[in-house]
Amino acid sequence: MENITIEGKSVSKLKKELIVFLSILTLLTFVHFVWFYFNYGTWSKVPVYTTFIHMLIPATSAIICMVLFRDRALTRESKFFLGIFVLYIIIFLIESFYRPFMPQTLIDLPVIKVTPLLSSLIAIFGFITLIIMNIRKKWREGLKISKLWFGVKKKFFIGFSVLFAFLIIILFYLNYLFGMGEPILGYDPGNFFLIYLTLLALSFFIVWPQYFGEEFGWRFYLQDRLFPLFGPYVGVVILGVIWGIWHAGNVYMGMNWPGQPILGNLNMILITIILAVIYGYAVLVTRSVWIAVALHLILDTTEVAAILYLSHSESIFAFGGGLYSFLILGIFALLLILLDQKVWKSVNVVKV
Repeated sequence: MENITIEGKSVSKLKKELIVFLSILTLLTFVHFVWFYFNYGTWSKVPVYTTFIHMLIPATSAIICMVLFRDRALTRESKFFLGIFVLYIIIFLIESFYRPFMPQTLIDLPVIKVTPLLSSLIAIFGFITLIIMNIRKKWREGLKISKLWFGVKKKFFIGFSVLFAFLIIILFYLNYLFGMGEPILGYDPGNFFLIYLTLLALSFFIVWPQYFGEEFGWRFYLQDRLFPLFGPYVGVVILGVIWGIWHAGNVYMGMNWPGQPILGNLNMILITIILAVIYGYAVLVTRSVWIAVALHLILDTTEVAAILYLSHSESIFAFGGGLYSFLILGIFALLLILLDQKVWKSVNVVKV
């Protein structure tokens, strides 16, 4: 495997880009928290689709930095696709804070039905455009440096995603098996898989901007600066800690584990370190940010369907979205490091 590096960038350049990115990220995250806290108080009072806003912050920060530093990854093709994403952000913010341009519901399914219609249509257009751009070789090459192409090792992309989905489903089932949580609509594996597969298919076209909003920031911009500076092993831990702390305001307001702000934030940091290893490894193998988008989307979609038909628990000490699941995923992440060090060592660490 060829080395993964940021060509032509010195240590000082990488550090400067890292500091500016983290500064913008912190500012936007703080503004987001203050707005949410003083307008809603608790996470449960935030309108469902408005809760998605925070997921757009990392990619927004990355795009601002790419423009500021005139990043060579901003090819014509990358600019075109990221332009669609920026348009989505603008429309989604207006629809979230003011009102939807089109109040109709696109599809009456969880998550998707609360996403504003015009935003959904822009997302569909964006994903279809991405597929077309990845089909044509010249356009695909233009997306490569920004990791916006679908990458290499397509069989790994599909196989790893399926394996991850299987693991997450099992972990939510364990909640039901051990009596740690009851689903809202009653235990029904048939309905679980029906709504799960339906949501998964539709979400790639409609809800992808939220997951791209996180993963382009974390797995493209931040990872590609932390890894060369600190090495992949230390870098992935730092990334996970930053990612976890970034959630702090939301967890304090009651996201995931209401009424457990301290343990919730500690648990979140552990979770994000583990997921940073899993997602980061997949991106190193495929050289595409889209596998991280897929894995993140799979995780959240499984949780939505599981809450309805497999199990639901807001306790930290449980499977599903709780600590026990991520201890198991932690073993999986450790194996990815120990059994495939060639991938991690393919990262070029810059010399001071």
